[in-house]
Amino acid sequence: MKSRVLFSKVDMDTCLTAFILRVNPGDHVIAIQEDADQRYLNNPNVICIECGGSGKAHLNNFDHHNFEGKIGTACEQAYEKMGIKDDALKKLVDYVSIIDINPRSLPVKDFPNLSCIFSGMLLTYNDPKKQLFKGIEIFSLVLKKGLDPFDTMPHLAEWAEYIEAKRENDLEVEKAKAFTSFVTSKSGLKIGYIETSIFGVLGALYDQGCNIAIAYNPNFGNPAIRKFTIAGNGISVNHLTSILNRLEPGWGGRGTIIGSPRNGSKLSLEEVVEIVRRNV
Repeated sequence: MKSRVLFSKVDMDTCLTAFILRVNPGDHVIAIQEDADQRYLNNPNVICIECGGSGKAHLNNFDHHNFEGKIGTACEQAYEKMGIKDDALKKLVDYVSIIDINPRSLPVKDFPNLSCIFSGMLLTYNDPKKQLFKGIEIFSLVLKKGLDPFDTMPHLAEWAEYIEAKRENDLEVEKAKAFTSFVTSKSGLKIGYIETSIFGVLGALYDQGCNIAIAYNPNFGNPAIRKFTIAGNGISVNHLTSILNRLEPGWGGRGTIIGSPRNGSKLSLEEVVEIVRRNV
């Protein structure tokens, strides 16, 4: 019997969770932009990945956002629920969890690392379902070839297009630095913000000495939405979600990184910057 699978944004955590749960193209897979409806979240026959139901893996909900208390990433929850004992897969789960929560804590490796490969895939394909299964293919190949996810990745033919896409994007990110604006928060922190559709600018803001980074993408995803990402360089910004949610429900995240509602934001860049400036 085909499984019904709902997922929201495509990232490494989402894809590895789907891989662990053995989601395949024969399943009834649906990409959504908001949290799943409660009738799906309460139905254990429906797999919900990164689209609500945090802390309810027993109902086949795998998410870790907007949850009071400590909880593992979606892929950690899936690995535990499936009862798998596989050292190579566990190492991959550990890597993806760090990338999801605190990527800058990882030691710098030569280009390309596994996160670069995955980012290049996202730049290559626009359709969320295709991204999901291409991400699953990446993880499958890592395990098949016995690669260490924490190490530099080889230039495999299967990944050549992804590597080139990521390399070109990195060049665009460097150019985008010239368009960064800066303000100082009430507590004296350096805030950098930028409006761009270029993928992965948070690191570029950190490289310019920013304590807090705000990335605004006015044309994110397919269909396109207005997306904000707010991140702290080793600084928690999660308290901002309650403030932003008073203006528009749906902001979420944890620890050092939060994002706007999954169906997009109606706030202006100036409004978001001012909220952050006053409250960090």
